[in-house]
Amino acid sequence: MPEKVISNNQSLVPFLGERLSFIKGLDPLGLQNSSDATFSMLLPGLNNVTGRMRYYSLYCWLLNEYSIQKGNTDPKEFQIFIRRAEYIIALASNFYSNEVSSIPGSLYTSKQIKEDPEYQHNLQEGTFKSNGITENTYWKFPLGAFGQYYLGSLLDIGVISRRESQRKLYVRTPVKNSEYISGESLAQVFNSNINPEKKKLFFDCLNNGLISEAQLQHLLPDFDMQIIPENSEEHNLLLGILLQKDFPLRIEEEPQSHRKTTIRYLLEFLSIGSVEFNDRLFIYSTFKDKGYRNDIPEKTLTGWYYYQFNEYWQFANTAILNGILAYLESTTGPNWMPLKTFLKLITDEIISTFINKKLINRPNDSVESLLLKIQADEFLFYQTIAKSNLLDKAFNGFLLIFSLFLNNENELYRLKEYSENNEVAKDGEGTTYFIIEFLSKRTVPLKDFIFEFLHKNIIYRHQYVAYRKIRGGIQSTQKFIIEDHQIRYLGNFEPTYTGPRIGNLISFLKDLTVIRKDNTLTDKGLELLNKLRNGIN
Repeated sequence: MPEKVISNNQSLVPFLGERLSFIKGLDPLGLQNSSDATFSMLLPGLNNVTGRMRYYSLYCWLLNEYSIQKGNTDPKEFQIFIRRAEYIIALASNFYSNEVSSIPGSLYTSKQIKEDPEYQHNLQEGTFKSNGITENTYWKFPLGAFGQYYLGSLLDIGVISRRESQRKLYVRTPVKNSEYISGESLAQVFNSNINPEKKKLFFDCLNNGLISEAQLQHLLPDFDMQIIPENSEEHNLLLGILLQKDFPLRIEEEPQSHRKTTIRYLLEFLSIGSVEFNDRLFIYSTFKDKGYRNDIPEKTLTGWYYYQFNEYWQFANTAILNGILAYLESTTGPNWMPLKTFLKLITDEIISTFINKKLINRPNDSVESLLLKIQADEFLFYQTIAKSNLLDKAFNGFLLIFSLFLNNENELYRLKEYSENNEVAKDGEGTTYFIIEFLSKRTVPLKDFIFEFLHKNIIYRHQYVAYRKIRGGIQSTQKFIIEDHQIRYLGNFEPTYTGPRIGNLISFLKDLTVIRKDNTLTDKGLELLNKLRNGIN
């Protein structure tokens, strides 16, 4: 048998003979899971990609109308119905009176509007190719933006549910009592804001599979997803589903309201005013206050404190990985280097930086001696990392880790208990490392600490995570290969934060005229804040 030449950073899976290809991947150290679990707990029913609140009532209305008009339990028919409805909305967005944003499929339809000289749009061609696939249509995912973006949020917030007999079909939840807002209620109020003539036009075009530009324009403003009729019942119910208990359909002894509490404290934060604002500033403020409110730990704010604590932890570790990989590439390129030599070179370089900056005197100085000299400031080190290159990025990653410990040492056990009680502590989270490992290493020479951390928490941690992600597949997220105690560079990954959903919550509150475009509170927002302070929904 002729020998096989392996190129382009490919390898062969032992015994199976399949090619293993390398892809970029996400979260190379597997440390973002705690952050994901935390913001999912604090803002259920939201996600990081759904930018328009009115889609919640639109989908409830569509499911209600599908049941009335079609009643077909064939998942394929349901798929066609949802995709055509979304495509019509995306086409119509090209004629909004203001600049379009966060409308699924709008980029695709803007090209269709420009390219179609007949001004007549075929809904079948825009939603499916001739062979039935959805690739290169308005939306690749089979169930459209509904299935990819909105489904989980709509289920969590209790306005839709799965049909018992048909798991691939979905229905709006019925009106059962006044304890929560149902999908049926949202469908009714959306319907009341749609002109009957325009409703008939919408479904005539959907069923016929053709719609003209004149017809699209005629559907507006009723089908404008950026405009929720103010002071309407639809407006009130959409705000209401954000303020009701987190999981309306669950029977709980102590129902949680993290979403409503987050809204209250977010509005309080905005009411103070800020020259510049982004969704992180609110979270930074909770981190700075360590989740306390009037010297008392508050559950929701502690959740955001824990979230940012873990964000700093995973960011710092990923910055160290990024820095040492950049150093590996710059020194050896695609060639091999003994792993022990590599780790020693990096450790020596980082230790030299600590000495040059007069943070320690000798390599054998203890971790504790370094901690006594650091001016702890997580945000400063985070900003410095973003501007750093090569091993400076790794050096500042270590400073961020040390700063995280110094500023939060007295809160570690509280944070760990909180994360475990709320089941958001995942493998590799920060408080476990500090309590179980770091506290016992304060007397260790800094050079030994750096070497061991790089070896165990960065190099082998990444290998463990990358192998776990393969799961019998043929794609690997490995950033390096280790063979016979030699290491070779494959790729790199920039440290990033996770998206905490706060940005989309702000977008929803702007749609609901609670917050202005300049991030100040409207009169409605001030009124809502006063009600939340007084415990009134």
